[in-house]
Amino acid sequence: MFTPSATSIPHSFPDHIIRPIPQYSPGMVIQTIQQIPESTPQGNTPQGIIPQADTVEEREDCKICFQIADGVHFGVASCRACAAFFRRTVIMKLKYMCKDKGNCTVEKSLRNLCRSCRYTRCLNEGMKIELVQLQRDSIGKKKSVGNTSVDLLFTPNVASSLSAVFKKDKEESLTPECAILSQMSCGYDFFLKFRKSTNTLVQSTVITPTFRIPKIELHASRFDSAKQVSKVEAHLVTDIVNTYFSPFNVLKFKDKVALFKNFFCYFSHTDRAYQSYKQFENDNVNDKILMPDGGFIKRTELGRFYENAEGVHTSAEDAAQIFQPVFNYILDVIVDYMRRIHIIEIEYLAILGFCLWDDAVPGLSKEAKSLAVRTQSQILAELQSYYASKSKDPTQIVQRVGELLLLVPKLTKCVIMLRENSVLAELFNYYEADVCCKNFKEDASVDLDCTAECIVHSKNE
Repeated sequence: MFTPSATSIPHSFPDHIIRPIPQYSPGMVIQTIQQIPESTPQGNTPQGIIPQADTVEEREDCKICFQIADGVHFGVASCRACAAFFRRTVIMKLKYMCKDKGNCTVEKSLRNLCRSCRYTRCLNEGMKIELVQLQRDSIGKKKSVGNTSVDLLFTPNVASSLSAVFKKDKEESLTPECAILSQMSCGYDFFLKFRKSTNTLVQSTVITPTFRIPKIELHASRFDSAKQVSKVEAHLVTDIVNTYFSPFNVLKFKDKVALFKNFFCYFSHTDRAYQSYKQFENDNVNDKILMPDGGFIKRTELGRFYENAEGVHTSAEDAAQIFQPVFNYILDVIVDYMRRIHIIEIEYLAILGFCLWDDAVPGLSKEAKSLAVRTQSQILAELQSYYASKSKDPTQIVQRVGELLLLVPKLTKCVIMLRENSVLAELFNYYEADVCCKNFKEDASVDLDCTAECIVHSKNE
Protein backbone atom coordinates (compact mmCIF):
# COMPACT_ATOMS: atom_id res chain seq x y z
CA MET A 1 0.00 0.00 0.00
CA PHE A 2 2.67 2.46 0.99
CA THR A 3 5.63 0.83 -0.76
CA PRO A 4 7.50 2.07 -3.84
CA SER A 5 6.51 -1.04 -5.74
CA ALA A 6 4.06 -1.89 -8.45
CA THR A 7 1.30 -1.10 -6.00
CA SER A 8 2.16 2.60 -6.25
CA ILE A 9 2.29 3.43 -9.94
CA PRO A 10 3.49 6.95 -10.78
CA HIS A 11 1.66 8.97 -13.40
CA SER A 12 1.96 12.14 -15.37
CA PHE A 13 -1.43 12.27 -17.01
CA PRO A 14 -3.86 15.20 -16.77
CA ASP A 15 -7.00 13.55 -15.45
CA HIS A 16 -5.17 11.84 -12.56
CA ILE A 17 -7.25 8.72 -12.97
CA ILE A 18 -6.19 6.66 -15.97
CA ARG A 19 -2.69 6.54 -17.44
CA PRO A 20 -2.23 6.56 -21.21
CA ILE A 21 -0.74 3.36 -22.55
CA PRO A 22 2.92 3.43 -23.68
CA GLN A 23 3.63 3.01 -27.37
CA TYR A 24 5.28 -0.26 -28.34
CA SER A 25 7.75 -0.74 -31.15
CA PRO A 26 6.64 -2.93 -34.09
CA GLY A 27 7.15 -6.61 -33.51
CA MET A 28 7.30 -6.31 -29.73
CA VAL A 29 5.16 -9.06 -28.31
CA ILE A 30 4.80 -9.16 -24.58
CA GLN A 31 2.13 -10.69 -22.47
CA THR A 32 -0.06 -9.79 -19.56
CA ILE A 33 0.70 -13.04 -17.78
CA GLN A 34 3.77 -12.57 -15.59
CA GLN A 35 6.30 -15.33 -15.92
CA ILE A 36 7.08 -15.67 -12.23
CA PRO A 37 10.62 -17.01 -12.27
CA GLU A 38 12.33 -19.60 -10.24
CA SER A 39 15.17 -18.58 -8.00
CA THR A 40 17.68 -21.11 -6.78
CA PRO A 41 19.81 -19.87 -3.88
CA GLN A 42 23.51 -20.34 -4.34
CA GLY A 43 24.63 -23.66 -3.03
CA ASN A 44 21.22 -25.31 -3.23
CA THR A 45 20.13 -27.15 -6.36
CA PRO A 46 16.52 -28.45 -6.36
CA GLN A 47 15.81 -31.92 -7.65
CA GLY A 48 15.31 -32.11 -11.38
CA ILE A 49 17.56 -29.12 -12.17
CA ILE A 50 21.17 -29.32 -13.30
CA PRO A 51 23.20 -26.22 -12.37
CA GLN A 52 24.02 -23.83 -15.19
CA ALA A 53 27.44 -23.88 -16.78
CA ASP A 54 30.15 -21.64 -15.41
CA THR A 55 31.30 -20.45 -18.82
CA VAL A 56 29.43 -18.93 -21.72
CA GLU A 57 30.95 -21.44 -24.14
CA GLU A 58 29.21 -24.35 -22.39
CA ARG A 59 25.74 -22.84 -22.49
CA GLU A 60 23.06 -24.30 -24.73
CA ASP A 61 20.04 -22.65 -26.26
CA CYS A 62 16.66 -23.06 -24.62
CA LYS A 63 14.90 -25.90 -26.45
CA ILE A 64 11.58 -24.08 -26.05
CA CYS A 65 12.20 -20.44 -27.08
CA PHE A 66 15.83 -20.62 -28.34
CA GLN A 67 17.27 -17.94 -26.09
CA ILE A 68 20.31 -18.86 -23.97
CA ALA A 69 19.48 -21.63 -21.49
CA ASP A 70 20.75 -21.35 -17.93
CA GLY A 71 20.58 -25.04 -17.13
CA VAL A 72 18.56 -28.23 -17.48
CA HIS A 73 15.08 -27.84 -16.02
CA PHE A 74 12.75 -30.84 -15.75
CA GLY A 75 15.02 -32.82 -18.05
CA VAL A 76 15.43 -30.23 -20.82
CA ALA A 77 17.92 -27.40 -21.40
CA SER A 78 15.81 -24.28 -20.99
CA CYS A 79 15.73 -20.71 -19.74
CA ARG A 80 14.23 -19.76 -16.39
CA ALA A 81 11.16 -18.16 -17.96
CA CYS A 82 10.14 -21.32 -19.84
CA ALA A 83 10.92 -23.50 -16.81
CA ALA A 84 8.75 -21.28 -14.60
CA PHE A 85 5.97 -21.36 -17.20
CA PHE A 86 6.06 -25.17 -17.29
CA ARG A 87 6.15 -25.44 -13.50
CA ARG A 88 3.19 -23.12 -13.01
CA THR A 89 1.15 -24.83 -15.74
CA VAL A 90 1.64 -28.22 -14.10
CA ILE A 91 1.13 -27.14 -10.49
CA MET A 92 -1.99 -25.06 -11.23
CA LYS A 93 -3.27 -27.64 -13.76
CA LEU A 94 -3.87 -24.90 -16.31
CA LYS A 95 -5.50 -25.69 -19.65
CA TYR A 96 -4.78 -23.67 -22.78
CA MET A 97 -6.45 -23.44 -26.18
CA CYS A 98 -4.68 -22.53 -29.41
CA LYS A 99 -6.49 -20.18 -31.78
CA ASP A 100 -4.37 -21.23 -34.76
CA LYS A 101 -4.73 -25.02 -34.85
CA GLY A 102 -1.47 -25.58 -32.97
CA ASN A 103 0.74 -23.95 -35.59
CA CYS A 104 1.99 -20.94 -33.62
CA THR A 105 5.66 -19.93 -33.68
CA VAL A 106 7.40 -20.26 -30.31
CA GLU A 107 10.63 -18.30 -29.97
CA LYS A 108 12.10 -15.67 -27.66
CA SER A 109 10.13 -12.70 -28.98
CA LEU A 110 6.94 -14.71 -29.55
CA ARG A 111 6.99 -17.26 -26.74
CA ASN A 112 4.06 -15.62 -24.95
CA LEU A 113 1.86 -15.34 -28.03
CA CYS A 114 0.29 -18.78 -27.53
CA ARG A 115 0.64 -20.59 -24.21
CA SER A 116 -0.93 -23.73 -25.66
CA CYS A 117 1.79 -24.12 -28.29
CA ARG A 118 4.45 -23.16 -25.77
CA TYR A 119 3.31 -25.88 -23.36
CA THR A 120 3.10 -28.41 -26.21
CA ARG A 121 6.68 -27.52 -27.17
CA CYS A 122 7.75 -28.13 -23.55
CA LEU A 123 6.24 -31.61 -23.62
CA ASN A 124 7.52 -32.45 -27.11
CA GLU A 125 11.05 -31.42 -26.15
CA GLY A 126 10.92 -33.79 -23.19
CA MET A 127 10.05 -31.75 -20.09
CA LYS A 128 8.83 -34.22 -17.50
CA ILE A 129 5.74 -33.49 -15.43
CA GLU A 130 6.83 -36.01 -12.80
CA LEU A 131 9.91 -33.92 -12.01
CA VAL A 132 7.67 -31.00 -11.07
CA GLN A 133 5.77 -33.29 -8.73
CA LEU A 134 9.01 -34.57 -7.22
CA GLN A 135 10.24 -31.06 -6.58
CA ARG A 136 7.00 -30.11 -4.88
CA ASP A 137 6.32 -33.26 -2.88
CA SER A 138 9.76 -34.76 -2.24
CA ILE A 139 10.51 -36.03 1.24
CA GLY A 140 14.08 -35.73 2.34
CA LYS A 141 16.56 -33.43 3.93
CA LYS A 142 14.96 -30.06 4.66
CA LYS A 143 16.62 -26.87 3.59
CA SER A 144 17.74 -24.45 6.23
CA VAL A 145 15.62 -21.36 6.82
CA GLY A 146 18.30 -19.12 5.43
CA ASN A 147 18.35 -21.01 2.11
CA THR A 148 14.63 -21.14 1.42
CA SER A 149 13.93 -21.20 -2.33
CA VAL A 150 11.51 -18.90 -4.09
CA ASP A 151 9.94 -22.12 -5.36
CA LEU A 152 8.03 -22.09 -2.07
CA LEU A 153 5.97 -19.26 -3.51
CA PHE A 154 4.29 -21.67 -5.89
CA THR A 155 3.32 -24.33 -3.34
CA PRO A 156 -0.26 -23.58 -2.27
CA ASN A 157 -0.07 -25.76 0.83
CA VAL A 158 2.86 -23.99 2.50
CA ALA A 159 1.98 -23.39 6.15
CA SER A 160 1.17 -19.82 7.15
CA SER A 161 0.82 -18.24 10.56
CA LEU A 162 -2.02 -16.18 9.14
CA SER A 163 -4.14 -18.97 7.68
CA ALA A 164 -7.25 -17.77 9.46
CA VAL A 165 -6.82 -14.17 8.34
CA PHE A 166 -7.40 -14.99 4.67
CA LYS A 167 -9.93 -17.79 5.26
CA LYS A 168 -12.43 -18.12 2.42
CA ASP A 169 -16.09 -17.57 3.25
CA LYS A 170 -17.42 -21.11 2.97
CA GLU A 171 -20.99 -20.02 3.55
CA GLU A 172 -21.13 -18.16 0.24
CA SER A 173 -22.48 -20.74 -2.17
CA LEU A 174 -22.83 -19.52 -5.76
CA THR A 175 -25.64 -20.45 -8.11
CA PRO A 176 -24.87 -22.17 -11.44
CA GLU A 177 -25.82 -18.91 -13.19
CA CYS A 178 -22.85 -17.10 -11.56
CA ALA A 179 -20.28 -18.26 -14.12
CA ILE A 180 -18.02 -15.19 -14.05
CA LEU A 181 -18.16 -14.62 -10.29
CA SER A 182 -17.65 -18.31 -9.57
CA GLN A 183 -14.50 -18.39 -11.68
CA MET A 184 -13.26 -15.17 -10.07
CA SER A 185 -13.82 -16.76 -6.66
CA CYS A 186 -11.59 -19.70 -7.59
CA GLY A 187 -8.89 -17.35 -8.83
CA TYR A 188 -9.04 -15.17 -5.73
CA ASP A 189 -8.73 -18.27 -3.56
CA PHE A 190 -5.57 -19.26 -5.47
CA PHE A 191 -4.23 -15.74 -5.04
CA LEU A 192 -4.70 -15.81 -1.26
CA LYS A 193 -3.02 -19.21 -0.97
CA PHE A 194 -0.01 -18.11 -2.99
CA ARG A 195 0.27 -14.87 -1.04
CA LYS A 196 0.27 -16.84 2.21
CA SER A 197 3.17 -18.86 0.81
CA THR A 198 4.93 -15.59 0.00
CA ASN A 199 4.41 -14.41 3.57
CA THR A 200 5.91 -17.63 4.91
CA LEU A 201 9.05 -17.15 2.80
CA VAL A 202 9.56 -13.46 3.55
CA GLN A 203 8.91 -13.94 7.26
CA SER A 204 11.30 -16.90 7.49
CA THR A 205 14.00 -14.70 8.99
CA VAL A 206 12.27 -13.49 12.14
CA ILE A 207 8.76 -12.54 13.24
CA THR A 208 8.25 -10.63 16.46
CA PRO A 209 4.59 -10.80 17.49
CA THR A 210 3.21 -7.47 18.61
CA PHE A 211 -0.26 -8.60 19.63
CA ARG A 212 -2.25 -11.80 19.50
CA ILE A 213 -5.63 -12.93 18.28
CA PRO A 214 -6.61 -16.50 19.27
CA LYS A 215 -4.39 -18.90 17.29
CA ILE A 216 -2.94 -16.01 15.24
CA GLU A 217 0.12 -13.90 15.80
CA LEU A 218 0.29 -10.62 13.89
CA HIS A 219 3.43 -8.56 13.58
CA ALA A 220 4.15 -4.97 12.68
CA SER A 221 4.74 -4.69 8.93
CA ARG A 222 7.99 -3.22 7.65
CA PHE A 223 8.74 -1.38 4.41
CA ASP A 224 11.32 -3.88 3.11
CA SER A 225 9.24 -7.03 3.61
CA ALA A 226 6.09 -5.38 2.26
CA LYS A 227 8.05 -4.25 -0.80
CA GLN A 228 9.29 -7.78 -1.44
CA VAL A 229 5.81 -9.27 -1.25
CA SER A 230 4.34 -6.49 -3.39
CA LYS A 231 6.74 -7.34 -6.22
CA VAL A 232 5.57 -10.94 -6.24
CA GLU A 233 1.95 -9.86 -5.81
CA ALA A 234 2.01 -7.91 -9.07
CA HIS A 235 3.08 -11.06 -10.91
CA LEU A 236 0.48 -13.23 -9.20
CA VAL A 237 -2.35 -10.84 -10.01
CA THR A 238 -1.53 -10.88 -13.74
CA ASP A 239 -1.72 -14.66 -13.75
CA ILE A 240 -4.97 -14.75 -11.81
CA VAL A 241 -6.68 -12.06 -13.90
CA ASN A 242 -5.73 -13.64 -17.22
CA THR A 243 -6.65 -17.15 -16.11
CA TYR A 244 -9.71 -16.68 -13.90
CA PHE A 245 -11.24 -13.26 -14.59
CA SER A 246 -13.15 -14.27 -17.69
CA PRO A 247 -13.37 -13.12 -20.46
CA PHE A 248 -10.12 -11.15 -19.98
CA ASN A 249 -8.07 -13.86 -21.68
CA VAL A 250 -9.78 -13.32 -25.06
CA LEU A 251 -8.77 -9.65 -25.33
CA LYS A 252 -6.06 -8.35 -27.62
CA PHE A 253 -2.81 -7.67 -25.83
CA LYS A 254 -3.00 -3.88 -26.08
CA ASP A 255 -6.46 -3.93 -24.48
CA LYS A 256 -5.19 -6.24 -21.74
CA VAL A 257 -2.42 -3.81 -20.88
CA ALA A 258 -4.79 -0.85 -20.75
CA LEU A 259 -7.34 -2.57 -18.52
CA PHE A 260 -4.79 -4.23 -16.26
CA LYS A 261 -2.81 -1.06 -15.56
CA ASN A 262 -5.98 0.67 -14.47
CA PHE A 263 -7.22 -2.33 -12.48
CA PHE A 264 -4.05 -3.17 -10.55
CA CYS A 265 -4.01 0.15 -8.70
CA TYR A 266 -7.56 -0.52 -7.55
CA PHE A 267 -6.94 -4.13 -6.62
CA SER A 268 -3.74 -3.73 -4.62
CA HIS A 269 -5.13 -1.10 -2.26
CA THR A 270 -8.73 -2.28 -2.15
CA ASP A 271 -7.60 -5.74 -1.13
CA ARG A 272 -5.67 -4.36 1.84
CA ALA A 273 -8.82 -2.56 2.95
CA TYR A 274 -10.98 -5.66 2.44
CA GLN A 275 -8.65 -7.98 4.34
CA SER A 276 -8.39 -5.41 7.15
CA TYR A 277 -12.18 -5.29 7.31
CA LYS A 278 -12.40 -9.10 7.43
CA GLN A 279 -9.78 -9.42 10.16
CA PHE A 280 -11.08 -6.60 12.37
CA GLU A 281 -14.75 -6.70 11.36
CA ASN A 282 -16.05 -6.57 14.92
CA ASP A 283 -13.59 -3.93 16.13
CA ASN A 284 -15.26 -0.55 15.66
CA VAL A 285 -12.19 1.29 16.96
CA ASN A 286 -9.64 -0.64 14.89
CA ASP A 287 -6.66 1.51 13.86
CA LYS A 288 -4.68 -1.12 11.91
CA ILE A 289 -4.41 -2.00 8.23
CA LEU A 290 -3.21 -5.44 7.14
CA MET A 291 -0.40 -5.46 4.59
CA PRO A 292 0.40 -8.07 1.91
CA ASP A 293 3.31 -9.41 3.96
CA GLY A 294 0.82 -10.50 6.63
CA GLY A 295 1.76 -7.73 9.04
CA PHE A 296 -0.12 -4.60 10.04
CA ILE A 297 0.42 -0.85 10.26
CA LYS A 298 -1.10 1.16 13.11
CA ARG A 299 -2.53 4.58 12.36
CA THR A 300 -0.45 6.20 15.10
CA GLU A 301 2.75 4.33 14.20
CA LEU A 302 3.02 4.76 10.43
CA GLY A 303 6.55 6.09 10.88
CA ARG A 304 7.72 2.73 12.24
CA PHE A 305 6.88 1.19 8.86
CA TYR A 306 9.68 3.19 7.22
CA GLU A 307 12.30 2.91 9.98
CA ASN A 308 15.74 1.62 8.87
CA ALA A 309 14.36 0.65 5.46
CA GLU A 310 16.61 0.22 2.44
CA GLY A 311 15.79 2.61 -0.37
CA VAL A 312 14.15 5.21 1.89
CA HIS A 313 16.19 8.42 1.65
CA THR A 314 14.37 10.52 4.20
CA SER A 315 13.36 10.22 7.81
CA ALA A 316 10.62 7.78 8.75
CA GLU A 317 8.55 10.70 10.02
CA ASP A 318 8.74 12.58 6.71
CA ALA A 319 7.79 9.49 4.71
CA ALA A 320 4.87 8.82 7.04
CA GLN A 321 3.66 12.41 6.79
CA ILE A 322 3.12 12.06 3.04
CA PHE A 323 0.98 8.93 3.32
CA GLN A 324 -0.83 9.67 6.60
CA PRO A 325 -3.88 11.33 4.94
CA VAL A 326 -4.55 8.42 2.59
CA PHE A 327 -3.95 5.95 5.44
CA ASN A 328 -6.62 7.74 7.45
CA TYR A 329 -8.93 7.76 4.43
CA ILE A 330 -8.67 4.00 3.98
CA LEU A 331 -9.50 3.35 7.63
CA ASP A 332 -12.13 6.04 8.14
CA VAL A 333 -13.91 5.80 4.79
CA ILE A 334 -13.30 2.55 2.91
CA VAL A 335 -12.89 0.03 5.74
CA ASP A 336 -15.63 1.77 7.72
CA TYR A 337 -18.03 1.61 4.76
CA MET A 338 -17.30 -2.09 4.18
CA ARG A 339 -18.07 -2.68 7.85
CA ARG A 340 -21.31 -0.69 7.72
CA ILE A 341 -22.72 -2.58 4.74
CA HIS A 342 -21.22 -5.93 5.86
CA ILE A 343 -19.79 -6.68 2.43
CA ILE A 344 -19.19 -10.37 1.68
CA GLU A 345 -16.63 -11.94 -0.65
CA ILE A 346 -18.93 -12.47 -3.63
CA GLU A 347 -19.87 -8.77 -3.49
CA TYR A 348 -16.23 -7.77 -3.13
CA LEU A 349 -15.37 -9.80 -6.24
CA ALA A 350 -18.18 -8.08 -8.13
CA ILE A 351 -16.64 -4.72 -7.18
CA LEU A 352 -13.28 -5.95 -8.51
CA GLY A 353 -15.07 -6.95 -11.71
CA PHE A 354 -16.50 -3.45 -12.12
CA CYS A 355 -13.03 -1.95 -11.56
CA LEU A 356 -11.46 -4.28 -14.12
CA TRP A 357 -14.09 -3.93 -16.83
CA ASP A 358 -14.02 -0.15 -17.05
CA ASP A 359 -15.10 0.75 -20.58
CA ALA A 360 -13.94 4.36 -20.02
CA VAL A 361 -10.24 3.41 -19.92
CA PRO A 362 -8.43 5.36 -22.69
CA GLY A 363 -6.96 3.42 -25.59
CA LEU A 364 -9.44 0.53 -25.63
CA SER A 365 -10.54 -0.84 -28.97
CA LYS A 366 -14.22 -0.83 -29.89
CA GLU A 367 -14.35 -4.58 -29.39
CA ALA A 368 -12.86 -4.28 -25.89
CA LYS A 369 -15.28 -1.51 -24.90
CA SER A 370 -18.21 -3.60 -26.09
CA LEU A 371 -16.95 -6.64 -24.19
CA ALA A 372 -16.43 -4.54 -21.05
CA VAL A 373 -20.02 -3.27 -21.15
CA ARG A 374 -21.40 -6.78 -21.68
CA THR A 375 -19.28 -8.17 -18.86
CA GLN A 376 -20.45 -5.44 -16.46
CA SER A 377 -24.05 -6.35 -17.31
CA GLN A 378 -23.31 -10.04 -16.81
CA ILE A 379 -21.80 -9.39 -13.37
CA LEU A 380 -24.88 -7.39 -12.37
CA ALA A 381 -27.11 -10.22 -13.58
CA GLU A 382 -25.08 -12.75 -11.59
CA LEU A 383 -25.36 -10.61 -8.47
CA GLN A 384 -29.12 -10.49 -8.94
CA SER A 385 -29.20 -14.27 -9.34
CA TYR A 386 -27.15 -14.69 -6.18
CA TYR A 387 -29.41 -12.40 -4.15
CA ALA A 388 -32.51 -14.14 -5.50
CA SER A 389 -31.08 -17.47 -4.34
CA LYS A 390 -30.87 -15.93 -0.86
CA SER A 391 -34.60 -15.09 -0.98
CA LYS A 392 -34.14 -11.33 -1.31
CA ASP A 393 -37.03 -9.46 -2.94
CA PRO A 394 -36.48 -7.08 -5.91
CA THR A 395 -36.53 -3.97 -3.70
CA GLN A 396 -33.83 -5.39 -1.43
CA ILE A 397 -31.74 -6.38 -4.45
CA VAL A 398 -31.87 -2.89 -5.96
CA GLN A 399 -30.95 -1.32 -2.62
CA ARG A 400 -28.08 -3.73 -2.04
CA VAL A 401 -26.58 -3.22 -5.50
CA GLY A 402 -26.81 0.53 -4.96
CA GLU A 403 -24.90 0.22 -1.69
CA LEU A 404 -22.15 -1.72 -3.44
CA LEU A 405 -21.82 0.74 -6.31
CA LEU A 406 -21.47 3.62 -3.85
CA LEU A 407 -18.17 2.04 -2.82
CA VAL A 408 -16.59 2.51 -6.28
CA PRO A 409 -16.14 6.33 -6.18
CA LYS A 410 -14.59 5.98 -2.72
CA LEU A 411 -12.05 3.54 -4.16
CA THR A 412 -11.35 5.88 -7.07
CA LYS A 413 -10.57 8.75 -4.71
CA CYS A 414 -8.20 6.50 -2.76
CA VAL A 415 -6.34 5.51 -5.94
CA ILE A 416 -5.95 9.17 -6.93
CA MET A 417 -4.59 10.08 -3.50
CA LEU A 418 -2.10 7.21 -3.49
CA ARG A 419 -0.85 7.96 -7.00
CA GLU A 420 -0.35 11.62 -6.22
CA ASN A 421 1.44 10.82 -2.96
CA SER A 422 3.72 8.34 -4.74
CA VAL A 423 4.65 10.91 -7.38
CA LEU A 424 5.38 13.46 -4.66
CA ALA A 425 7.52 11.02 -2.66
CA GLU A 426 9.59 10.04 -5.68
CA LEU A 427 9.87 13.65 -6.88
CA PHE A 428 11.62 14.59 -3.65
CA ASN A 429 13.66 11.37 -3.73
CA TYR A 430 12.07 9.97 -0.58
CA TYR A 431 12.48 6.44 -1.90
CA GLU A 432 13.76 4.42 -4.85
CA ALA A 433 11.27 3.08 -7.37
CA ASP A 434 11.97 -0.57 -8.13
CA VAL A 435 12.05 -2.29 -11.51
CA CYS A 436 8.40 -3.32 -11.41
CA CYS A 437 7.39 0.27 -10.77
CA LYS A 438 9.67 1.60 -13.52
CA ASN A 439 7.92 -0.65 -16.02
CA PHE A 440 4.79 1.45 -15.58
CA LYS A 441 6.44 4.81 -16.18
CA GLU A 442 5.21 6.96 -19.06
CA ASP A 443 8.23 6.66 -21.33
CA ALA A 444 9.19 3.06 -20.55
CA SER A 445 8.18 -0.08 -22.38
CA VAL A 446 6.32 -2.60 -20.30
CA ASP A 447 8.14 -5.90 -19.90
CA LEU A 448 5.59 -8.21 -18.37
CA ASP A 449 7.71 -11.29 -19.07
CA CYS A 450 10.12 -10.46 -16.30
CA THR A 451 12.90 -13.00 -15.84
CA ALA A 452 14.53 -11.34 -12.84
CA GLU A 453 14.39 -12.82 -9.37
CA CYS A 454 11.30 -11.03 -8.18
CA ILE A 455 11.87 -11.58 -4.48
CA VAL A 456 15.12 -9.65 -4.63
CA HIS A 457 14.70 -8.04 -8.07
CA SER A 458 18.22 -6.66 -8.02
CA LYS A 459 18.51 -6.40 -11.79
CA ASN A 460 19.88 -3.02 -12.87
CA GLU A 461 18.36 -1.23 -15.81
